[in-house]
Order: sequence, then C-alpha cells, then structure tokens
Amino acid sequence: MHELVIRAPNHLGDLVMALPALHEARPDAVITPPGLVSLIELAGFKPIPYETPLKTARNLRELDVHRGILFTPSFSSALTFALGRVKERRGTDTDHRGFLLTHKVDAQLLEHTHRSSVYWLLATGELPTTRPVAALPISSELKQEFEKLLPVNHKQRRIALFPGSNAPARRWGADHFAQLARRLADNAQVIVFGGANERDLTSIAAGDVAVDLGGRTSLPLLAAGLATCDLLISNDSGPLHLAAAVGTHTISLWGAGDPARTGPPAGHVVVRDRRLPCLECVKNQCPRRGRGYILPDAYMECMHLISVDDVLTSVNA
Repeated sequence: MHELVIRAPNHLGDLVMALPALHEARPDAVITPPGLVSLIELAGFKPIPYETPLKTARNLRELDVHRGILFTPSFSSALTFALGRVKERRGTDTDHRGFLLTHKVDAQLLEHTHRSSVYWLLATGELPTTRPVAALPISSELKQEFEKLLPVNHKQRRIALFPGSNAPARRWGADHFAQLARRLADNAQVIVFGGANERDLTSIAAGDVAVDLGGRTSLPLLAAGLATCDLLISNDSGPLHLAAAVGTHTISLWGAGDPARTGPPAGHVVVRDRRLPCLECVKNQCPRRGRGYILPDAYMECMHLISVDDVLTSVNA
C-alpha cells in the first residue's frame, strides 16, 4: 500500500516551485510527465511516469493508494485519481472537478498567492508563513559531465542565456539576446541554452560569440550547466526557476506575466517596464494590435520596451 502519491505539475518551472512542498510531504511516489521524470529522480523522489488517465488509474489501483494530492488543476487529473480508487483526494476546486475530490481547496482564495505557497498549502493543509524556496543540489560528477560539452575557456566569469519560453508573448527575442551576447562576450564565457525545438532561437542568440547548447543537454545536464554559471539571463521560463534552485543568480525579463505569483525568489532581479496598463495579462499570445501606448507597434510592447542597456545595467549592478 502507498500512503501518499502526489500528481506533480506538468511544466518545468511549476515542478521546481513545487519541490519544497514535495520535500515537506515526503510522498511514496510522484506522478509526473515523462519529460520531467529525470528531475523528480534528481530531487530524490520515486517517479511514476504519467501515461493516459486510464493507464495511470490502473497503476494507482495496483499501488492501493490511501491519499492523493493534485498539484495539477485539471479535471482529467482528478478523474485519474478517482478511477484509481485513491481513497482521499485533495486539490483545488478548478475545472468543474470538485465532485471528484474528497478534500477541496477553494482556488479563489489563492488567486494572489505565489504558486510555491499554493503547492505548500495543497501538501500540508496550511499556507506557509514565508514563501518556500526550492533547493536542488547538483553533484560534482554531473557538473564534470557537463563540462565535456564546452570548449576550452580561460575567462573567469560564465553567463548563461535562455532565449526560449513556452509562451511566445514572454520571449524577449533572439535578436535582443544576440546583441546582449556580443556585449557580454568580451568579459565572460557566454552559453546559450535551449530545448531541441528551440535551436533556431539559440543559434541566433549565440551567433559567433557564444556557445550554442540548444538541444544538447538533458534536464539533469541543464541543471548541472546552470549550476556552473555565475548568472542566468532568461525570459519567464522553467530554466529560470531551475537556475535559482541550483544556486545561480538570475536576471529575468518580464512582460505578460505576474512575478508575484510565478516569479523567482527574493534576491533575484526582475527586469520589466511598468508603464503599460496591460501588464500581467498572463496571456501566452499577445492579443494587441495597432499603435502601442508608448511604441509605434502594440504587439508585445511590454517585451520590446526592455532594452539591452536595461539588462546590462542589472548585470553590472
């Protein structure tokens, strides 16, 4: 019998923000998307790769789970636990799924709560007194494996760039990152990270001055690589949270998002232009067209207002 199984978030950044709650709850197993299994293992938990709702429910019935906690807000995840005969099912009453839960948490009470604190509440039943902060130790062996990907370098400082994001509205732009890389490369080794589907972005951002590791790192190697860097400059993205968790200072570029709910921990730098009334729209695709409030073009005005000089000011602060 498994006393507790937790359904982990589906995205890298959310999973990193959930790590403190997972460590506090100490589940017997964590259901997670296949692409994030290696991170669950790196954090010291037993993963159950999520398949379809029916297959995952069958696995849960075989495990005879007493308690289940849903960090995901979807109807399908609650249905999976119900079909899996999980005896106690706790989660937010989102996506019309309240009748599938035995312990409901009112999602409206959490609208202005940082996501890491939401996960803590779901795991423990109480909001934390201070915001939980993830910590993910990286072994020296994994760091040494990462170093094999890099050319010989004698510069003392190492700066990582991440030009990607799952949400197009939250990308500063590969051309901006390319300008930034050129201005940083004289005094630092610049490394550009990205997934296999972001190689076009990383190639542009790296140009001929930075190391392009787009699509060349597994998730554990990405964590190790970020841990070897002095600084990460990133869009609002999963690697932003991963870098903070492995102890690397970050500068993040924000437009259509809400750092109060999904931003990095205190001490990390958030760069954004606060003049627009549409900030924190949290839309993945910018809906604006026509003339902007400040710039000639309204489309993604929040990101275009951030200049390379703005970022360099934060780097040199």
